[in-house]
Amino acid sequence: FVRRDIVVTAQASGAINPDTTVQVKSKASGEILDIKVQTGDVVKHGTLIVQVDQRIPANDVAQARAALQVDSAQFENAQSQFNREKELYAAKAVTQQELEQAQLAVSVANASMVRDAIALENAKIALGDTQVLAPITGTVISLAVQRGTVISSPNSSASGGTVILTMADLGLVQVKTWVDETD
Repeated sequence: FVRRDIVVTAQASGAINPDTTVQVKSKASGEILDIKVQTGDVVKHGTLIVQVDQRIPANDVAQARAALQVDSAQFENAQSQFNREKELYAAKAVTQQELEQAQLAVSVANASMVRDAIALENAKIALGDTQVLAPITGTVISLAVQRGTVISSPNSSASGGTVILTMADLGLVQVKTWVDETD
């Protein structure tokens, strides 16, 4: 008397689908200059996969930096004027109103500096968005665009932006199939 395992097999057709699928879009709009991956490539999270044209965002950074420099100079000028007005007020050569106007000018110049610093930071973020990085570690399962394609951003497009490629984590998959109940 020998114990043995009985194995019953059944064949069925179906689909193997990844558990996690991600459609990759760019926050930046513009022409795609370079696609660094192909269908089937395994890509690590954070890897540069697509480069979008940087000219307009780079110009925005330069313009914001110049505006911040101007506002910084205006702030220093207003601060110097306020310090002179304080000395003149102490000597009773100017009125309280003139001193308050100088103080207001310092506050306005400071607010402009803060506004332009934020604009510069936002412009730098937009410039960084021209480099599309892999959102997950996974496999490129489809490319929807080619080099030279002009894409739209999901932030500025009512259509939700252009899908650049689709990635999937093939470490966990689902098998969907129909197996006959007699099997």
